[in-house]
Parts: sequence; structure tokens; C-alpha cells
Amino acid sequence: MLQRVARQLGEALQADETLSAYLLVDPMLKEPFAVDWLQEESRKVWPVSVRHPLLKDSQHPRLIHLHPHDTHLLEASIALAITEQSDPDEESQQGFALGGWLLTNAPGEALARHLARCMQPSLMPKAGNMLLRWADRRVLEWMWPVLTARQQAGLLRPIPRWYVLDRCGELVCYEAQADVLPQALSFSPDQWAHAQQNEAVQDLLRGWLRFAGALPPDYLRRAAQAAGAVIATGLTNRQDRVLLGAYILQVHPQLTSHPALHSAVNRALSGSVTLAQALEDIPDPQGWDAIRAELERDAGFAPTRPIEQREQLG
Repeated sequence: MLQRVARQLGEALQADETLSAYLLVDPMLKEPFAVDWLQEESRKVWPVSVRHPLLKDSQHPRLIHLHPHDTHLLEASIALAITEQSDPDEESQQGFALGGWLLTNAPGEALARHLARCMQPSLMPKAGNMLLRWADRRVLEWMWPVLTARQQAGLLRPIPRWYVLDRCGELVCYEAQADVLPQALSFSPDQWAHAQQNEAVQDLLRGWLRFAGALPPDYLRRAAQAAGAVIATGLTNRQDRVLLGAYILQVHPQLTSHPALHSAVNRALSGSVTLAQALEDIPDPQGWDAIRAELERDAGFAPTRPIEQREQLG
């Protein structure tokens, strides 16, 4: 995978000689590269200066100039992106430090100032001390589809192309629509609500990766649907949400509409049993296969794969 992505990304970054490439990193939870290693090749670095009472200067996002022929940094950054999204447990502790590869004709200082403004937009009174962590590629992936064309243009303003690696190991390019007037970022109530679901969705994706090993191309849509269904049940415990989401992803997208699940969730909400205990009362695999068959019959879906006994859920 590394060589494939390196070839694709290398070609993309060198396609337009008028644009310079920058690596965006987010060292909030971990330092992605040794400082002395970056200094060995005299690589230029610009801090993205954001203000937050809990952040040290060393935790601010950074831009690193990526020379067209700096294959060492290119391959090291790709390897980092691949590695940090391959281990759900490490991700839950360390997050993602690789924010992507940016192409721009703006100087490094100007690009850093633009990103800082986007991470702390003055037009968002609800944000308070909140950081919009665009340097975390999970945030960009989650929020991009709900941004308007003008908001997308405002976010990318000096950045013609922003490349990231998705959870399937595919190179994704974010571009604003041509001839769209950029708009400063100011979220609607629906966009704020969407942003607040990101944590639940990322929890589900990590849980899904644990039992599936690899994710399908439409992983984000399916995880978002599952997270919405879980939240609608009224469950607030984070582990319970991940557990139920795992069942939804593996059994049926409409699982929470089944009476047996209604009963299990209500028992858990009442405190008489834990959610795990309530779900264990459903025979495995016969009970789950029967639930799936009923839901598929009601919805007119084609049959899906039965659950294998002892398959790990959550």
C-alpha cells in the first residue's frame, strides 16, 4: 500500500510546478516526527498558532514544507498515516497526527495563519474555547459533506487541493468548486449537531475495525447511520453505544426498530441489567439470524450473511 500511495501522491504533488506542497501534522497527542530528523534535511516548519488554555506550544498543529524530491519525508508521512489508522486501540489513545498533504501557492506563514483562523473562527460564538481540529483528517472527512460549497471554498481558500488517506487506504483529494465565492466558517445548528456526533462515529469505526479487520468503501455512511440509531435509543454510556453500534453494523441497519432490541435497550436504561447482559439473552446465532430475517422481510432487503457464532461484537 505504501508504495502505491507514494507513487500516486508523488505524482499529484508534482503535477503543478506553480504550487508548493506542505505536510500538516497535529501533535496534540503525539509527536509524529523527531525534531532532529526534520532538522537534518533543513526542512522548514511553521506553527499553526492557536489559542487554547490546555494546549502547550509544542501541541499546536504544524506545517512542514515538502520538497518535490523529499521522498524520505513523503514516505515517512504516508507510513505514519497507514500505521496510526491500523490499530484501533492505539488510535483511541493517540489519535491521528497526520492531517494531510496540502498544495498551495501561498507562503508558509500565510497558510499557517489561514489554518489558525479556520480552527478558531471568530464568527462561531458557540465554539467558545473549542478548536475545530481541521488538522485531524477524521474531522475533515466527517464535516466536509455537510459544508456548503461556499464554506468549503472558505476552508480551502488558499489550498487548491488537500490530500488525505481514508480508512480504506485510498488517497482522497478535497477541492472547492470553481468560481464559488468563499464564505467565512459559521456553522448552522444542524452543522453543530453533526459535528457533535463525530466522537460517536469514530468510536463505532474503531469498534467495527476490531471485529471486521477492514472497512468497506462506504464505511462513513454506514457508521453515521448506526451512530444516529444508537443515539436515538437514549443510551448515553460510551461503551454501550459502541456495543450496540457494532451489533447494528453486523446484523442489520434497522436493528433498533426490532421489538427484541427495544426490550433489551429499555432493560438497560432502567438499570436492571447492563446492555451487554440484555443482548446476551438473545440466542447466538439463532436469535440474531431470526431478527435479521424479520427485518429483511419487512424492508424487502436481500438476505445478508448470517452471524458466525463467537464472532466478536464491539
